[in-house]
Amino acid sequence: MPQVSLTVNGKQHSVEVEGRTLLVELLREKLGLTGTHVGCDTSQCGACTVLMDGRAVKSCTLLVAQADGAEVVT
Repeated sequence: MPQVSLTVNGKQHSVEVEGRTLLVELLREKLGLTGTHVGCDTSQCGACTVLMDGRAVKSCTLLVAQADGAEVVT
């Protein structure tokens, strides 16, 4: 499994994840940050929106590997 490093809410994290793991899954299941939700599973509702490097992104459609090295704010 690949190792991914990212900063979430100002705290550095280095985690091993499967290549197909979504950012929302990492936030909720591995980091315990349950404020980010999966509302629709189709990227339409915005309940999964987080800031990644200052840009609003839908974490239900973003792989953790795409966030490697990024700063994420929930």
